[in-house]
Amino acid sequence: MHFSTISLAAAISTLLIASLSGAQAETCDTTKCVFPACVCPSVNPPKGMDPKTVPQFFTLTFDDAVQAATVPVANSLMSSHRNPNGCPIKGTWFAQTLYSDYSLIQQWYAAGNEVADHTMNHYGTPSSAEITGNRMAINAYAGIPFAKMTGFRAPFLNYSKDTFDIIAQEKLQYDSSTTAVPTDAYWPYTLDYGLANDCWTGICNQTVTAPGMWEIPLHAIMDSDLATANAYNMDAQLYGSESTVSTWLKNNFNRHYTGTRQPFGIYLHPVHVGNATSLYNDFFSWAAAQPDVWFVTNQQLLQWMQNPVPASELANQTYMRCDIPAVGKEICNGLDDTKSGTIDSGLLQMCNFADGSWSTCYGCPVAQPSNSTSVPAAAVAAGQTGHRTPVPSTCAMEWWDPVAAQCLCTSSNCTFTDISLQVPKTTSTTGASPTGTNSKSSAVSSSLTSFGFVVAAVAAGLVQLI
Repeated sequence: MHFSTISLAAAISTLLIASLSGAQAETCDTTKCVFPACVCPSVNPPKGMDPKTVPQFFTLTFDDAVQAATVPVANSLMSSHRNPNGCPIKGTWFAQTLYSDYSLIQQWYAAGNEVADHTMNHYGTPSSAEITGNRMAINAYAGIPFAKMTGFRAPFLNYSKDTFDIIAQEKLQYDSSTTAVPTDAYWPYTLDYGLANDCWTGICNQTVTAPGMWEIPLHAIMDSDLATANAYNMDAQLYGSESTVSTWLKNNFNRHYTGTRQPFGIYLHPVHVGNATSLYNDFFSWAAAQPDVWFVTNQQLLQWMQNPVPASELANQTYMRCDIPAVGKEICNGLDDTKSGTIDSGLLQMCNFADGSWSTCYGCPVAQPSNSTSVPAAAVAAGQTGHRTPVPSTCAMEWWDPVAAQCLCTSSNCTFTDISLQVPKTTSTTGASPTGTNSKSSAVSSSLTSFGFVVAAVAAGLVQLI
């Protein structure tokens, strides 16, 4: 079985996994697997790079519904932290259709974060309709282009060979559903030669091949260095006192940082964070104080994997910038365009259905999105008063006015303000143990300092799935 988030990621023995994992990595033919189109599973950085020279990537991900009760949790964990270039840190949200507010998904994305697929209704071992329908609904009601929704995580981390076949057919860039302990804590790798994680389930012998598609394993938080250590893949704060979990987090981070610097990850369900915000904020500040530590989305991580550069050059990469678009007037795009302190003020439409209400910039459908009809007909048809025009392929979402059906991005007014710093922190060359105490590519992002969401309240009592 997988780490079940229904039972809150029950710990499993690394001794068992160590005896059954890693065999698939040995089958990857390095003479035929040509970088960067194909990358073999490895605990070492790509292209033979010295671990002391590569960035220590830190991925922060959230799962499930994006709603008024969960977005502030993510904001509370991100707003006070910055990367070495001064840009606000970014995160990846594996979002579902059920119980989500599409305007909040749009605002998360418009702020420079990543949105990935977590199925429509959060069913384990999901069907094709669950996976493809979720992307279609988010595209239609949050305005996010398909090309920007490139990742997938299976609900409950439950997947099968069919799941990989579906996401490969959907041409997604990566999956992040498999688990990893120190023995198989690989850097991201492509599935040209199949899976190399969760081999203890038998999945590695089921011909799961998807050339060019990436796997980003979830690296577990171990509670000790013993062979019988317990592994916690998600919501580590649930399994010990604040001081105990803080020690786990720092010890696990140090194993990555002083070792071969595999990406370190914290994977959370916002509804489970509870009073642990101070725990994580303290840990994030401590980690960020170390040289060469960069918080990235999964997409940014893969951009680096395809063209790896030393930590000293990362600040110069376009995908690490934080540019704010200067639109000039308030349009329904998930941003506070006029810097008035509110986002999309007076422009959102509220859609009311039996299983909950949600808001959108792009017009309500006649029915709630479902597996059978992920994008129902618009309640206000084209040509009628009040119709909202979807984002066309010729305009970026941040510049599209769905009310006026106008793209505000032209050669004369597509201007941006770069809020990054020009001088990054000192690059580490020693790989010493940390002692601190404490964009979206070329595109559009804004600080999550306050979010400033002014949206109609989500119906009281909405259920948040884990």
